[in-house]
Amino acid sequence: MSFDKISVTSVREEFVRAIENKILSGELQIGDRLPPARELCTMMGVSLTTVSTGITELANKGFLEVKPRHGVYVADYRKDATPETFFAILRYNGGNLNAHEIRSFTETRIAADPLVAKLVAERATDDELSELSVLTEKFVACEDVPAACDAITALCYRMYQLSDNSILAMMYKTTMEPQKGMYAMYFKKNGLAYAKETISAVAAAMTRRDWQTAGNLLLTSIESVITGPTAIIE
Repeated sequence: MSFDKISVTSVREEFVRAIENKILSGELQIGDRLPPARELCTMMGVSLTTVSTGITELANKGFLEVKPRHGVYVADYRKDATPETFFAILRYNGGNLNAHEIRSFTETRIAADPLVAKLVAERATDDELSELSVLTEKFVACEDVPAACDAITALCYRMYQLSDNSILAMMYKTTMEPQKGMYAMYFKKNGLAYAKETISAVAAAMTRRDWQTAGNLLLTSIESVITGPTAIIE
């Protein structure tokens, strides 16, 4: 029997996390200039190497902008975001999305899901379409919110995989946890009945390879997350 070593967060990671939190909390505003590196060393009790490598990492994440001979400034991280920026925001929010992020997420799904439905109808085999029906039945059988969130994200991820578009599939896979959080908010407010009815109709349409109907159903369902009485944001 063997056991993996327990990893301890490095000083550099702690430095990066501290600066991220100051930026995300608003304590450091976009355009603010950071103190010089040696001053940061003294203030935070870390080495110059830690500061230098940490600033490089934060710049790569879109949080900082290094201007040679001028200094280091807080960047517009939403404008210059990377996937790491997104995960830093989630980490700061405890895995939850704020209203702006929920709307942005939903608008992305509004654009992507009809395309995914079309690609699946064109590329998936009959056996693969049957998988979607099985996953749909598992979702419909769910009686509690956590199980329903797991089931519907598993279904959506498989659908994205069957699109045979690796970028779309990776996009969904890397965002499954925050999407579960959004589903939880929606189900707690609106119950499971509407989602079960809609997803069952989507699965039936996909079995017929009727991606237009499936896409329209998905659009209506996704839009209800941010519009109308079912919306989870104001």
